[in-house]
Parts: sequence; structure tokens; C-alpha cells
Amino acid sequence: MHGYSPVPKPERLAGVNASIVLAHRSAGTAGRVGGRLVLAMVLCLLTGCSSGTGRAPSTGSGEKMYGAFTQSYTVPWVDSPDFSDLRHTLKVKASVNGGAVASYTVDTGSVGLVVPASEVPGIPDGAQTGSLTYSSSGLRLTGVWATLPVSFPEAVNATGVPVGPHATVPVLAVSEASCTGAGVNSGRCRDTIPHMMGVGFGRGTTAEKSPAYNPFLNLTEMVAGTMRRGYIIGRGGLSLGLTGSNSTGPWTMQRLMDAGAPAAGTHHDWMMLEGGFALGAEAQHAGRVLIDTGLLNMIVEDDGMPSSGQVADGTAMVIALGSLSYRFSIGDGAAQTPTRVNYARASHGAFVNTGLRALGHYDLLFDADGGYLGLRPE
Repeated sequence: MHGYSPVPKPERLAGVNASIVLAHRSAGTAGRVGGRLVLAMVLCLLTGCSSGTGRAPSTGSGEKMYGAFTQSYTVPWVDSPDFSDLRHTLKVKASVNGGAVASYTVDTGSVGLVVPASEVPGIPDGAQTGSLTYSSSGLRLTGVWATLPVSFPEAVNATGVPVGPHATVPVLAVSEASCTGAGVNSGRCRDTIPHMMGVGFGRGTTAEKSPAYNPFLNLTEMVAGTMRRGYIIGRGGLSLGLTGSNSTGPWTMQRLMDAGAPAAGTHHDWMMLEGGFALGAEAQHAGRVLIDTGLLNMIVEDDGMPSSGQVADGTAMVIALGSLSYRFSIGDGAAQTPTRVNYARASHGAFVNTGLRALGHYDLLFDADGGYLGLRPE
């Protein structure tokens, strides 16, 4: 959601695969492309030049990569959202520690589950005080971190049987909400406690932003090693756990840079996808890109650009998602065009937060074990 701030930029643009043919290659044998080549490819995508510097994007199903795994769950979206015209964030039903079932916004722009403390039974005595601030809205939430079971009561397993999966993760049980006044969306901040399911990657290096706090990556079967850690955000619902069956189709899988050992837990995190953006006839901006399901607007930043305000309506934009790209004109009224595009202060070079409406173009797959981001055109 609002937690869009980029993580520190590495000293050099590390190597990453432009794409991988899932039907014929495995994660262990995929070659790497040097940082300079990646930068050149991104710039070519932004400007529409020919791909003479590297392989063209390749696609394939996930049967080879994930065929050894058969366990997964499907969680329906609340209110059956229209992906061709997304006007609201995506939500799923969940319960914390057997408490009330509520609708939670699925937020790839943050990490950690946030719930009103009044809805959480059995908060342990002496739970650690904690807080979380969403950087684009400036909403600050204060409460306690408690490690508790989270369940998804409307889920079905891979055979269609209604069986709610469980994950035991630290949960922020919130007792106080306030607006700091900072952030590009601060004017829309409300000092109320939301229900947020933060499931992003590459969001920072503190313990609270590590994979150990992500409920989608800590299901019981994932911890046991019988389920591939990852998820798919698609039109048919939310898939938890990657299998050969739920990853079929023309996916473009792109290798992510390893972010290293986390501050909490045993699983490494992954850096955000390399990509960039172009505004009209300006120079291209190559850096990092976040597909943030918690926002409807878009945020761009880079050195030399305005640090606040909005990009003018009528400005043509190109968004590069690694080896893929899409175009729109700000204010054109198209269903997949963001509600607006905001400038933000550049703290770590070029960065674009696409907002939710990028999912009008692609389904999204995140493989937390292998370090891949997959996009499937729709």
C-alpha cells in the first residue's frame, strides 16, 4: 500500500535475467546478464528500440519449474473485482487467532499484517510495543507485535476442498492511528485503523520488513517444506503456494537480485524488479519498479525531477517492468491508467511505484524460494 519507499540502491546495478523459458530452463541454470546490459535493455524498452543487446523476452508455463509441488490454496477475492477496470484495492477474508473474520487489503507495497487490537483475542501479556508508518499516506499505527495464527477461512485446497490454511507470523495489533502529514497521499490519510495484509518483498532491511512477517510465505506447509513458497495474484483469485497446475500459461519470469540474509527469519529477501519509466520526450529513468497493490495512483521519482506535485494530464508514459513494458497517457480515462501520477522526493535514484492498475495488464507471480517475479499478460 502506502509503504512505497525504495530500499537502498546497491552500489552497482547487479546482474539479472531479462526472462526465462520456464518450460525448458530451471532456476539453477539460468544465466545472468551484466548490469550494464540490463540498463541498456531497460532504456531500449522505454524508447522502443530494437533488442540487439540481448535476448527477446521468452515465456512458458510453470510445469517444469513447479511440477514437483502439488499443494496450494486458492482464496477468493472479496466482491469479485473487475481486473479490466480496478477501482478498489484487492481484499481477502482472514482471521487472527480465531477472532472475527474481516476483509484485508492485499498490499504488495508493505510487509506485515495490521489489525485493530480490539479484534484480536488472546494477545499475550508482555507483547512487544511496535509501530508501522505507511510512507505515501503518512499513516502511523501503534500497538504491539504478537506472533499469532492467521487463517483464511474461505480458501480451498488444490482439489477444491474447503480447507482454510494457517500461517503463524508476527501481527501488529493496533490500538492507535494518527496521520503524520507526510507523503504524497497524505491529503487522503484518515486516522482510522485499517485491515492490511502486507505481502511485499524488497521493502527494507528491518526485522518487521523481512519475509518472516509475511503471512503468504509462512503457511504451515511452506514451513514444513512441502509447499513452494510464493503466490499468484490473478483474476481467478489469490493462489498461495506454487504448483505446475496453477502456474500454467505464458508467464515471463524474471530473476530478482538476492537482498541477502534478513534481520529476522531464515529465508533471504529479494530486491525489487529492475525497470524504469519515461515521461513524454524526457530522458529515460532506469532504476527499480514496484507493482503496489495498495495504491490506485502511481508515484515516480528520480534525481533532477520535481519532488512533489503531479505529472500533467496528457503526458505520455512508458513503464518498463524488467523485459516487459506498457504505455498510457495520463488522464486518458482508460481502465488501466492510474488515477494520477505523483512526483516524490528521490531518495535512492530512479523509482516507479506503478500502483494497482498495472494488474489490468498482467497477472503477478512471486516465487520466494527461487527469487522470480512472473508476469502473465491478460
